[in-house]
Amino acid sequence: MKVRLQNGELCFLRDSGERVVSEDSVATCSATWFCYPYSAASANSPIINKSVHPIWNGLYCKSVSIKKYGDGALITAQYEGAESWSSTSDQHENTVEVSCTMREEPIESHPNFENWAGTPQKPNCGIFDEDGKFTGWNSKTEGGKIMAGVKSYLVPSYSGTVSYISKGMPSLGGIGRIGGGGGLPSVGGMYQWMCTGISYQSMSDGNYKVSETYLLSGPKGWNRYIYS
Repeated sequence: MKVRLQNGELCFLRDSGERVVSEDSVATCSATWFCYPYSAASANSPIINKSVHPIWNGLYCKSVSIKKYGDGALITAQYEGAESWSSTSDQHENTVEVSCTMREEPIESHPNFENWAGTPQKPNCGIFDEDGKFTGWNSKTEGGKIMAGVKSYLVPSYSGTVSYISKGMPSLGGIGRIGGGGGLPSVGGMYQWMCTGISYQSMSDGNYKVSETYLLSGPKGWNRYIYS
């Protein structure tokens, strides 16, 4: 209701605010009322998590502030809610963010390591101890001279974040599981994404803002004996 009059009290909508939709499909808007007298401001304020925006249905009150204004008060409320929903999915369109750096991996993990070093049973340019552990390169071989001192190499290190809004509370059961979230790029080869974290925040309209983080494996993929 835009205007309320009762027992000499006055409360009317002064500004319905501007609706803003963020990249993660969260809609926000404010609204401001003038209320007289000042003592009636609390009783006429929107109720957090219950009151709907006076113009935009689906946006619920998130916070309220009251400021003295002459003999009356200015009531300002902030609202939020989910933007439109897909008719076939519980989640709205995903927002994906991917970053890439470089990290060191042991040379033994390189896909061509066996071609270069050989094996403990049939060494090529590599030197292996009696337990079969690689210890270095044979400087008497041409390949060993090229690889002298090499113990590690740089590989791309990818991490990704997938954000969306869910109508239901998300499950935490996917943490530590192999598999990428919707929208993450395919890198090819044996590289695999793994979910490393899930965070969520309840919204005023009863929905949830969800953020899932992912990490890309090394060139041989995640160890299936350890991860599933």
